[in-house]
Amino acid sequence: MTFAATSNRHTVIDLHLFGAGGTPVTFFECVRDRAVKLGARTAPGGEVTRMWAATSWRCDRLTRRFAATTTLADGTVARGTHTIRTRSCAQRFDLVVSRHLDPGAHARVRVSDRWRVGGVRTSLCIAPPGRRLACRPVVFASRTTVALRTFRVASRGRWRVEHRVVGNVKRVTIAVGVRPAARATSLPTLLATGDSTMDLLGNVLSDELAAEANVATSVEPGLGISKSNAFARMAARDVARLKPSITVVSIGANEGWSMRAADGVEHACCDAAWVAEYTRRVRAAMATYRRRVFWLTIVAPKDPRRVPIIDEVNGAILRAADGLSEVHVLRMDLLFSPDGYRDVIRYDGRDVRVREPDGVHLNIAGAQIAAKEVVEAIRAAPAG
Repeated sequence: MTFAATSNRHTVIDLHLFGAGGTPVTFFECVRDRAVKLGARTAPGGEVTRMWAATSWRCDRLTRRFAATTTLADGTVARGTHTIRTRSCAQRFDLVVSRHLDPGAHARVRVSDRWRVGGVRTSLCIAPPGRRLACRPVVFASRTTVALRTFRVASRGRWRVEHRVVGNVKRVTIAVGVRPAARATSLPTLLATGDSTMDLLGNVLSDELAAEANVATSVEPGLGISKSNAFARMAARDVARLKPSITVVSIGANEGWSMRAADGVEHACCDAAWVAEYTRRVRAAMATYRRRVFWLTIVAPKDPRRVPIIDEVNGAILRAADGLSEVHVLRMDLLFSPDGYRDVIRYDGRDVRVREPDGVHLNIAGAQIAAKEVVEAIRAAPAG
C-alpha cells in the first residue's frame, strides 16, 4: 500500500497510509531488528489514515524506517513501508558570542536549540590564539533549549569557539584587542515544497545546501493541484511568510481529480479541457513563487493505471513553464523512468536502487541523486 513518512513539521515525523478504507492501522518504527509499535489509528471513511507526531527527529539516527499494517474489509492483510532521512543537526543549534572584546574581559557564550526539544549531548570547544581547542560537554536535558557558558579572554588575538554535535560544527571567532572580521552576509531562503515526493528530498537539500541557504520545507502528503487547488493557497501563504529567493517544487503524484475548467464544466481526467486547466493552475503557482523556481517532473509510478495521469501532469508542467525565464523544469521523469517504471537505474557508472516499495516515492538513494541534480541546477542557473 502507498505509505509515507514525512518530517516537514518541525522536529516530528508524521505517518500516512493511503487506502485503508476505515480499517484500524497499526504503525511501527523498525529499529535494528525490532519493530517498535508507535500506536494505532482509524480513519472512518477517510482516504488517508494518519498518525501525527508519531516520533521525533534525532541527531544520532538520521535514517528512519517505518511500517504500517492493517486488515482490510475483505480480510486481506496489507502493509506499507517507507524509509526517510531526517535533517541532520547541522543547523539545529545557534551559537552566539561577542565578536569583539578587550583583553581580560569575560566572553559569554549562548548555545540555543532551535528544535526546542533538548535531550542531546554536545560539546563546547575554546582555543586561545595559537593554541589547540579544549572541549567540555554541554548536555541539554529533555526540553532544555538554552545553555550559557562564560570564560575569560586573557590574551590578545583571535580566539576560536566551536560547538559540536554528532559530527556537525559551528564556529565563531572572537577578536580580542584586534580588528574584528567582517560579518558574514545572511543566507537566502530556499523553499522546498509540494506533496510527499518532496519531503525526503527537502531534508537532503537542507544538508547539501547548509552553507548556502536556509532551507524551509512546506509539504502536504496527498496534496494535488487538481484536488481543490489547495496548492495555490499554500503557495501564496508560503511566499508571504518566507519570501523565498529560491523555490523547489515537486507535486503531482496524487492527481487525476475532476476539475471545473474555463468553460464552467466539471471535467474528469484527462481530456483537453482538464489538461488546460491543470496547466493554468501550475502556471499560476509558478508566477506566485516568481523568483528562481525549480519545478520537478514526476517519476513514473509502478501502477500502470496511474501512468497516463502522470504523463499528462508532466506535459502540463512543461507547457506551464514555457516563456517563464525564472522557471526551470528539472526532468526527474527522464532521469528515473526514461522508458517506464524502474526500481534500479544506472547512475555515475553504477546500478542504484532508487524506489520505495510503494512504487511511488524515491528512497534515500534516489532522493540523494535527485538532490544532486537540483543543487547542480541551482548553482548553474544565474540569479535574477
